[in-house]
Amino acid sequence: MKRAIGRIFLVLLLAGFIVMSFAGSSAAKDFYEGKTIRILVCCSPGGFYDRWARLFARHMGQYIPGNPDIIVQNMPGAGSLIAANYVYNIAKQDGTAIVMPLAGLYLDQVVGRKEVRFDMAKFQWIGTQEVSHSVLFCRSDSKYKSVDDLIKMKDDPAKLGNTGTSGNSYLLGKVLEKAVGANFKLVSGYPGGSEIDLAVERNEVSCRGLSIPPFFGREPYLTWHKKNFARSLVQTGQQRDSRLKDTPTIHELMKQYNTPDGIRAIATVIFASGDFGRPFAVAPGVPADRVKILRDAYAKTLGDAKLGAEAEKGRMVPFQLKRGEDLQKVATNVVGQPKEVVAGVREILGR
Repeated sequence: MKRAIGRIFLVLLLAGFIVMSFAGSSAAKDFYEGKTIRILVCCSPGGFYDRWARLFARHMGQYIPGNPDIIVQNMPGAGSLIAANYVYNIAKQDGTAIVMPLAGLYLDQVVGRKEVRFDMAKFQWIGTQEVSHSVLFCRSDSKYKSVDDLIKMKDDPAKLGNTGTSGNSYLLGKVLEKAVGANFKLVSGYPGGSEIDLAVERNEVSCRGLSIPPFFGREPYLTWHKKNFARSLVQTGQQRDSRLKDTPTIHELMKQYNTPDGIRAIATVIFASGDFGRPFAVAPGVPADRVKILRDAYAKTLGDAKLGAEAEKGRMVPFQLKRGEDLQKVATNVVGQPKEVVAGVREILGR
């Protein structure tokens, strides 16, 4: 009799779990109907972060149950700390706020910057469409024709424009200073890449660092290449990009200038930002079923033929999906570095 009652209880319990599972799944699918999703972009309009966000905003809604509207909200400043802190702490953690931070944002957490109010490993990563390395260039009419010139001109350091401590310009400048003895005057506080471009054109700054795809994919660089306005001095990948065959990598330069192994290891961690590309994430409190919906929709959107055509037309190619689950591992790894690596990163970034 007791066994029979036990079996009945077990069956009822399992049935309850199944009903709850279906109910939860249905609730997740119904949640987005009539909702508006915001993509909070770390940078000002015009750059590749903004352009990718708007591309997804136009196409991703059709792959989310309920077909919500998606809008882009630019929230530039402090190297994307403002946008990241907002989504992590202030925005509703219901899956309607997606942040698109700078790829190097994790470094602010690694070095213990007091303004950081988030944990990169606890963000729930949706995905990225790029694994992109960076390039540092200077105006062709400047004194700086090579990294060797950046090293020699101690009394006249190159003015390097940047948005903040997690941006490409800042990272490239600081690593080159420590690794090979280059000299820069860092000019900080620009809201986004478009403003730095204008500063370069006005000759307020001579140099800038950015990821390679926009350097070959948008204005003003397309015109700059035609006019030979910019000269590439160094790139961050392990191998030279096919479009920058004559530009040495940071790893080649560190070998040339006999950079100590410890600094080379630290530089490798710093430039792990290339693995993040231009990522999308939601806050820790977003329910797992909604995270799955967003991850699946993101992957489907990136395979959409219309998005692909727009990306090609906008020179936002090549692109390749890196799923949120994989980015989650990258985030956990980069913020879990040994103490000696953290100390080295902090020293290079002046923390």
